[in-house]
Amino acid sequence: MHFLRSSITAVLLWTALFSAGHAADAAIALPPGVVTHADGRAPIESLFRAYLGLVEQGWTAEVLARSEPKGTAIALPIIALRSPTKGPAVWILAGIHGEEPAGPNAIAAAIGDIARLGARRPVVLMPLLNPQGYVRNWRYLNVAVYSEAVDGQSVGDSSHLLASTEDPARPRAAAASSPEADAITAFILTLRGDYPPLYSIDLHEDNLIDQGYVYSQGVEGEKDALAIDAVRALKDNGIPIKMEGRTRFDEPISGGIVGPVADSSIDELMSAQKVVTKSCAKAGPSAHTVLVLETPAAALPLERRVAAHATLLRRIADLLAHASPQP
Repeated sequence: MHFLRSSITAVLLWTALFSAGHAADAAIALPPGVVTHADGRAPIESLFRAYLGLVEQGWTAEVLARSEPKGTAIALPIIALRSPTKGPAVWILAGIHGEEPAGPNAIAAAIGDIARLGARRPVVLMPLLNPQGYVRNWRYLNVAVYSEAVDGQSVGDSSHLLASTEDPARPRAAAASSPEADAITAFILTLRGDYPPLYSIDLHEDNLIDQGYVYSQGVEGEKDALAIDAVRALKDNGIPIKMEGRTRFDEPISGGIVGPVADSSIDELMSAQKVVTKSCAKAGPSAHTVLVLETPAAALPLERRVAAHATLLRRIADLLAHASPQP
């Protein structure tokens, strides 16, 4: 994969359908002067160009939020795209943590395969959920790196919608941890009506591990056939996988897979049967299969990680394109 290394100096502008059922034009633009962290990752300019190419194939694109956390001077759009056909859908997510560039780059590399999947069944794509983190190489909105001493503001935080263990009638947090997390989770709950999640695939990396594993947050946990195949695909592409033992968060691993965990993540939300707010409880996204791919980052070059993630996406896209509507 060849990466452009020039700075972003031009305004990018595409016209996209903004909301389902209304042919309203909306500009999805990157402002001038954004410079992407230089470690070989693609500039955000080229990622957006690849993602928004789906609009020419009938997909709908929209801005969920314009992210401008404290310490930044330019707002960057968080975008989502969805295929023309509604119904039980495949959701593909990436870029929640800014220092994990392989997923967003792999989606750009495999965008043709994602387009072909969208021609066969409904797909929702959320390819770069933390654009500010991506261009700065920051994990969270408020801090650059993971620390047990700092409460990092993840754009995927869903604690304001997930039931407290002490009182299931109340959420774990009174409010979203950031405007970005609020907008992203609200979008999921809104779109679940027309595009109810059936499969959810979230691409991650971890520079504090030397062997990867797959979280399986869905109904079948570590027995989910797609999770088992994902482990096999990563191993086939040279990614070292920890088959047994425990994660760095002390979660048990069986066959390279971690079963459902309560971590207040967007992935726990995707699998949730119900969500809870201060005022009421309502049906959750209830995805049958929810996979989170955690691959080691520090010991492997970025190009190799991108290639592995892209191959995995192509494999999953091919499998799901030919799968029955229900798992």
